Amino acid sequence: MSERADEASLAFLMLLERLSPEARAAFLLREIFGANYREVAAVLGKSKAECRRLVVHAKAQLRDERLR
Repeated sequence: MSERADEASLAFLMLLERLSPEARAAFLLREIFGANYREVAAVLGKSKAECRRLVVHAKAQLRDERLR
């Protein structure tokens, strides 16, 4: 892996650490592993609507942090 890719991976991990554990799990399950909201809800023990809210919030927070 190139140095630039390593830096990008590290930056992404640092951004993920700023999310709450639940938001991070919901985001990773949905956006990285491709789980549907029913599956995310089953893993987290939350409603599909709450999981959707967690993912939306995580995306917004990651976008805002990236712009800083």
